[in-house]
Order: sequence, then structure tokens, then C-alpha cells
Amino acid sequence: MIFSKEFRGVRDGEIYPETFQPGDECPPELVDAALSLEVLEVPELVESKKKDK
Repeated sequence: MIFSKEFRGVRDGEIYPETFQPGDECPPELVDAALSLEVLEVPELVESKKKDK
């Protein structure tokens, strides 16, 4: 998943936060936090595309 907004988080095994920019790949260990803050580009579900047609 890709960040859509700036996000600060700490990777596993690190002690200092890192700033991620829009377009950066989200590390797997930060996906839940980033989703809760709505800073990730979430791909549309195939089901929603079928309903639109």
C-alpha cells in the first residue's frame, strides 16, 4: 500500500520515528496504524466496480 499523506511511524526494530511522504510504500508493520489514520491509498474492491456497472 502507498501513503496518500505524510505519516510518521517507527519501523520494527528501530527506536526513532521516520517520516514517510505521499507515494512511499508503507511497511507491513505500520499498515494498521496508517489505515486507522486514513493516510493510505486503498485500492477499490472488485465488487464495488461490478455494482457501478
